[in-house]
Amino acid sequence: MNFTEDWVSHNEKNFMMCMGHLGFTRGHFLEIGSFEGRSTCWFLQNGLADDGSMTCIDTFTPYWYKEGDLLERFQVNVREAKKKYQVISTLAMNSPQALAQLSQQKQEYDFIYIDGDHSPAGVLTDAVMAWGLLRKDGVMLFDDYEYDKEPTKIGIDAFLAGFEGQYEIVLQNYQLAVMKK
Repeated sequence: MNFTEDWVSHNEKNFMMCMGHLGFTRGHFLEIGSFEGRSTCWFLQNGLADDGSMTCIDTFTPYWYKEGDLLERFQVNVREAKKKYQVISTLAMNSPQALAQLSQQKQEYDFIYIDGDHSPAGVLTDAVMAWGLLRKDGVMLFDDYEYDKEPTKIGIDAFLAGFEGQYEIVLQNYQLAVMKK
């Protein structure tokens, strides 16, 4: 696999904890913000069921990325990591547009990883729109909750306040995970 950045390895313990809360219900995953696919590959190899499906949302066009075609790199990395019967769907578009599409299709997910738009409004929008796609007892994991250089915590805290009583916090450190009641 060919990655330029490693923003995932330090989160593996958190990923494992989230997988533990899911038990054997690991058939449908959603990832918002896939970049080169490092976290996607981790979920394919360590979390998602061998015959599960994963939907990945990303514009694949960050202004600062200068390493070639990001979508192509993502696809090559994921193809290498994917198990034979796993199914990957890639939505190369902004997350509100993609989440609206998934909502219209009445998709439902066991696990949702939010690591896309890091602005307070962006992460709040992603969380609110994705919440309706998360099944009961499903886990939603937010990246960069305690990252002081990104204001994601503001958006995540707004989501938590707005949906108070509908979730249980199952992990809170650099990342934050909630289980839907």
